Amino acid sequence: MNKILGLVFLLCLISCKENVEQVQTQKENNIEKINQDEVRTISSRTTNYDTLINRVKKHGDVDAYDELFYSFKDCCFRESTDSVMVYAKIMAENFNYERAYYDYYDAILEKHGIDHTNFPQIDISKMEKKEKQKLENWFKFMIERKQINQQTLDSIKR
Repeated sequence: MNKILGLVFLLCLISCKENVEQVQTQKENNIEKINQDEVRTISSRTTNYDTLINRVKKHGDVDAYDELFYSFKDCCFRESTDSVMVYAKIMAENFNYERAYYDYYDAILEKHGIDHTNFPQIDISKMEKKEKQKLENWFKFMIERKQINQQTLDSIKR
């Protein structure tokens, strides 16, 4: 009985090895057929910047804004915050896109190295006067548009 089980096990082992080699050969052959220039990764842009920018500026396209936002965030630091601020301001002021209000002030705070993870505990007291005034005006604008309330604004350390 042990000899029969040993023989069955040996045959299974040999047949599995052949299948593994066959699958590996098939994978290698399939890779050669794929045109690597046409492969898109999950992080690659699907539309060019000009088209996205026009969609944001003219139509307030939320999907275009989101795609721009994430591609800017993947970019280098200074360009990403400045670009996010430009398009977030457009989306907030012209199209009342709620997330854009927060993206704008997040970008300003990030640009100046201020922790913005907890809104009521933001400390803008060390910002330059001009930038601080710009942020203060933005917060007032957010109050006008009912994105935050006065009590929340008053909790920010100035």
